[in-house]
Amino acid sequence: MISVVIPTYNEAAVIAETLRRACRALEAASEPFELIVVDDSSTDGTAEFAESLAPQFPVRVLRRPGRLGLATAVVDGWKLARGDLLAAMDADLQHPPEVLGELVRALRAPGADVAVASRYMSGGGTSDWSLVRRFASKSATHLAASVLPWTLGNVSDPMSGMFAVRAATLDGVRLDPTGYKILLEVLAKARYRALVEVPYVFDRRGAGSSKLGGRQSFEYLVHLARLAGATGQLAAWVRYLAVGLSGATIDLVTLYLAAGRLGWPLLAAAPAAIELALVSNFFLNESLTFRSCHAGEHEIGSRESEVGSRGLLSRFLHYEKACVLGALLNALVTVALTKSGIRLLTAAAAGVVAGGAWNFLFNIPNIWRVWGAPTPVSRSISKCSAS
Repeated sequence: MISVVIPTYNEAAVIAETLRRACRALEAASEPFELIVVDDSSTDGTAEFAESLAPQFPVRVLRRPGRLGLATAVVDGWKLARGDLLAAMDADLQHPPEVLGELVRALRAPGADVAVASRYMSGGGTSDWSLVRRFASKSATHLAASVLPWTLGNVSDPMSGMFAVRAATLDGVRLDPTGYKILLEVLAKARYRALVEVPYVFDRRGAGSSKLGGRQSFEYLVHLARLAGATGQLAAWVRYLAVGLSGATIDLVTLYLAAGRLGWPLLAAAPAAIELALVSNFFLNESLTFRSCHAGEHEIGSRESEVGSRGLLSRFLHYEKACVLGALLNALVTVALTKSGIRLLTAAAAGVVAGGAWNFLFNIPNIWRVWGAPTPVSRSISKCSAS
């Protein structure tokens, strides 16, 4: 049985259609189900209207005083759930209810513990987003993947609000989310081993207006910081940044000595300095930042590190591969600025910043995965029929 929690605030105009389509999708999937509407004191009668639909649909309504947030609404709804599968989705029809059937089928297949509806995999998308909204969404996704690389390294859409999870993976887990991104909390704390993603197209809003604003954005940042601390990734980040600063120092000093004092050609000195810094960073990360990972001690939930099967040389080669684009950007910026008349150390510092920014924005999950960071197995499901 699947229990689907639908948080609401002023969704009276669409809740009946949402429930109708959800019921149809789950009946087509031959899955017993219940629908739980969690309403945060709507002023348009959403809770009362949803309760009046109980003779038509298997729906229960939980009323909460005030606006307490979408993520906590999902948690409170799950506390009432009877199903062995738990799901969450929005009420405004931007999450097509038909995708519920795909999530159920994904979890009823052997091996999967979490099924996420994804906009950012092949077959997924957004219907009518502006360029600004697409950029904001992608930026938030990249930020989450960079701050929580162990948790989100294999997930294309960790910001998704539509997903399902086996209830057993949350037994004994304290969910304490902030804001509206409950999936982040689940992925960081649930005891799961395999995750599947189902593509879907984020649809137009059926009625009403967006509930997101500056407060929600701030809560999102707070949530990321809390999860980074709870999972040990914040402490790892502090060590990783300290190692990075030491590497930057090695890069600058080596370049100054090689090119400025020994007279090496810049095209030889810059790559040599960068490579020496990378080697230093690797071994310091081995001994300090990720020591518990390659010792097989670090876990998130019940996911085990894969690094035990990867030796030191293999980790080093994977690290070099993961860092190659950032290193290349570093060298190109250093050489280009020096050739244009910028002082050597100033140009080299700019190169270090450019390479570091590239790695943070686009490459942190790949780099951290070198040490067997315990990201779950992830696979995708072919495109569903919903749009």
